[in-house]
Amino acid sequence: MSPSLREKYSARADELLSLEVELEGGKRPGGPAPLVGRVLEAAGDLLRRSATLGPDRQAVDRALHRVSDGALRSWSSAVAVTELEGRLQRAASQAVEAALPDVPEEAETIAGWAMQDLLARDRLESTLVALERLAALGRDDARLVASQLRQVVGGVDASCRNTVTALTSLNAYRRPEAGLLDEPERRRAWWFAARSGIDDDLLVPILGGERQGTLPPAERAAGEVVMSKRARRISYDDLLRFDLGLSSDDERESIRRRAANDSELRLALSAIEEGDRAIEALTSGADQARTVVPLPTEPRGTPPDIIEENDNFKVLVFRGPRTVQVVVQPHDPRRLAAAAVFRSEAPGTPLSPVTGEYGLHFDLGAPERLRGQSARLVVTLLDGRSHSLEVQL
Repeated sequence: MSPSLREKYSARADELLSLEVELEGGKRPGGPAPLVGRVLEAAGDLLRRSATLGPDRQAVDRALHRVSDGALRSWSSAVAVTELEGRLQRAASQAVEAALPDVPEEAETIAGWAMQDLLARDRLESTLVALERLAALGRDDARLVASQLRQVVGGVDASCRNTVTALTSLNAYRRPEAGLLDEPERRRAWWFAARSGIDDDLLVPILGGERQGTLPPAERAAGEVVMSKRARRISYDDLLRFDLGLSSDDERESIRRRAANDSELRLALSAIEEGDRAIEALTSGADQARTVVPLPTEPRGTPPDIIEENDNFKVLVFRGPRTVQVVVQPHDPRRLAAAAVFRSEAPGTPLSPVTGEYGLHFDLGAPERLRGQSARLVVTLLDGRSHSLEVQL
């Protein structure tokens, strides 16, 4: 068991206490949905690992009680599990590629990508367990949300559980995660625990013909999946992380190597480089001071909704009769690297900002067309830190 992994989940207790204070104080600007999601994840992570971590269950229950009916409704209306099945299928493909890499140096990087997708499923499970605990404490609204979400997620699990043969190549990463879970949770968490024994570690290499060994007929039948052409697609999220400078050195090198044999990827990297040159041209020389984002000023007229405010920037939403605008106001423009907005109806397509009177302006369109939708805002600072938040439109 990795000490660092145990420390990671132990830290959830302090995080939950901090989140409880935020919920109790009601000082967080904007909608409560992102905060509720973090509370449920942290509480569920602790509840599912209680035998190992020994959390204060009364403290967990107290934090869950801070989630109001209205805040839970706001969060549940924004939950989307539509991409989960795709992430789990992608994890299986990446797991095979990590075991049988075209470039051996890429194996660890690809395995890390696959684990990120499995961890997304695990975080959702923690959320569900926290909701079920809140229901057990007498909250009927939590019981309804948990039941509906569990049904949808159950369908995803039924569709993806057959990928566990491929996931055995990640056993070195899956086993420590499974080992921290309480026994009932371990049995449920197939994405970490199913076929995570040492005897299964070489299953994919044997199926791929790179190791000698004998397998039963059921495992041999999985050979078709393992031996199919492996080509992990570089997703839009990967390219966005690359563009924002959030990719690790190994990830950046892997993307560049793949571009050598992928004309579409080469074109995308060329567009990113062209954009970087354009930005550099606009911000270089004697005119630099006049081209950076202006210092924030308080807007005139009808005040906007304040969605987020921290030490580095403020996020505002202006709702006019003809358009809705999301505005990022940096407290110090020299610390802001980039920002992008992704609408829920087009999650893979970023909206580019324009420099306006109050900071970086994103025009999202007419209010009547946006009613009931949400958008994801990603703000990256020059020190490499990235902030992501959801904006209800």
